Amino acid sequence: MADDTGPLRGHRIGQPATRIEGALKVTGAARFASDEAPANPAYAVLVTSSIARGRIRGMQLDAARAVPGVLDILTHANVGSEIKPPVGPDQGPTTGTLETDQIWHDGQIIGIVLADTFEAAQEAAASVVVDYAPEPPSATFDSPGAETEPKKENPQSPPPAKGDAAGAFAAAPVKVDVRYSTPTQHHNPMELFTTTCVWEGPRLIIYEPTQSMYGLKGAVAKQLGLDLANVRTISRYVGGGFGSR
Repeated sequence: MADDTGPLRGHRIGQPATRIEGALKVTGAARFASDEAPANPAYAVLVTSSIARGRIRGMQLDAARAVPGVLDILTHANVGSEIKPPVGPDQGPTTGTLETDQIWHDGQIIGIVLADTFEAAQEAAASVVVDYAPEPPSATFDSPGAETEPKKENPQSPPPAKGDAAGAFAAAPVKVDVRYSTPTQHHNPMELFTTTCVWEGPRLIIYEPTQSMYGLKGAVAKQLGLDLANVRTISRYVGGGFGSR
């Protein structure tokens, strides 16, 4: 956090800032979600779709189940009927994970492999063979089969009604029409996309790199049928809102 005293108060651009967690991060002492070590953990690795649109005709799981240490494999076939509709703001997902055999996008979660070691879960997840019935994906509004929905008014985010942007742009003496491109960036995350869950009697403790701790708490409580008071979410380092950190 920056020192909020002195003549530069309120002016942060170009000024050094002291981060309260800085020393922990640069020395490797910061504890992230994957650093939690519960007793006798089970590890979960996701199986994701390799197509962008279609349906799952079948999944060959025998090779995955034969990997030593595998505890279970979750798919739409064995847990789909238990998935509840997602909860959250209008910007949230409209489908539930493992809900049906329908594929809506590339990389969609279509299976979860559980094992007594991370390595076994990884090996088993890579052994899952999926038989797809591909359908043409819709990547733009003009794609064949693409469906559009009329824009709805969001009472929480009313449209701004200030000034005349179109008129100002049309009357601007100078206009810049340029296409910019940026190179691929190589990322070195400090915290991976991991979640650690621990049961303490009837209470579920979730260590999660999230900015929406109460949203996660409510969604998990609804999916598992738990009292909201029995779900606790912990995110020690919130970080930025731009993806991996």
